[in-house]
Amino acid sequence: MKLSWGKPSEFSTTPSTDGAVAENAEWTAIPIPKDGTLKLTPNEGQEISAAEEGGDVVDVRYGKTTYSFEFDLFTKKGEEPIFEEDEGVVAGEHAFRWLPEDDSCEGILIERSVITASKSYSVADGIITHIKGRALKPAEGKSVKAYKKTTTSNKPEGQVS
Repeated sequence: MKLSWGKPSEFSTTPSTDGAVAENAEWTAIPIPKDGTLKLTPNEGQEISAAEEGGDVVDVRYGKTTYSFEFDLFTKKGEEPIFEEDEGVVAGEHAFRWLPEDDSCEGILIERSVITASKSYSVADGIITHIKGRALKPAEGKSVKAYKKTTTSNKPEGQVS
C-alpha cells in the first residue's frame, strides 16, 4: 500500500496531562470503529478582511485551522465502554493515535483533546456510541501530528501541516 487509508491497524487512547502524553503512558486499544466513521476534519481558520469604503478588499488574514474528529463504536456483548460518560459529557482530556491499515504509512497523533459520547439506536446497527472530539493546542507543537509506529517512544516523528 502507498496511502494512509483503510481499517486502522492501531487505534488507541490515553489520558492527556498538562497538554501532553506522559513518556510512560499506557495506551488503551479502542475497538475498530464502524465502517467509514473514523474521520479527522480540518476547520478552516477565521478570515478577517480589511475593506475600504466601497467594499474593495485591501488585505486579508486567516486564523489557524482547527481540527475535529469523530468515530462510531458498536456496542458489543461483553465489551466494556472505553469512555465513561454522563449524558454525553466525558471528563478530562484525552490523547488519540491511529495508524492506517499499512502501519508503515503515516498515521495521526492528537496529544490533547476533549470529547463527547452520545448513544443512538437503529435496527440495522443496534446501539452505536458516537464519539466526537476537538483537538486542542498541546504543550508543544501542532494540535495534529504525524504518528509512525514506534516501540520505544510516544513521541511523534514529524508533523501534519
